[in-house]
Amino acid sequence: MSTESSVMNLRQAAAYLQVSKAHLSNVIQGKVLGVPPVRSFRLGRRILIKREWIDDWLETAEHQVVRS
Repeated sequence: MSTESSVMNLRQAAAYLQVSKAHLSNVIQGKVLGVPPVRSFRLGRRILIKREWIDDWLETAEHQVVRS
């Protein structure tokens, strides 16, 4: 059985994706052009993301072509 949680906070999710917390926050808010937002939810002030949502987002994002 894995001890890793399937729900990550912003810091954990950013580390998982190897990006900064600020960049991930911008992606979640849809502020990064050409990059679809990452699905997340709020619990009070905390932003939480399920690991499976990030994995699905990675699969989807790599297949999308950005056109100007």
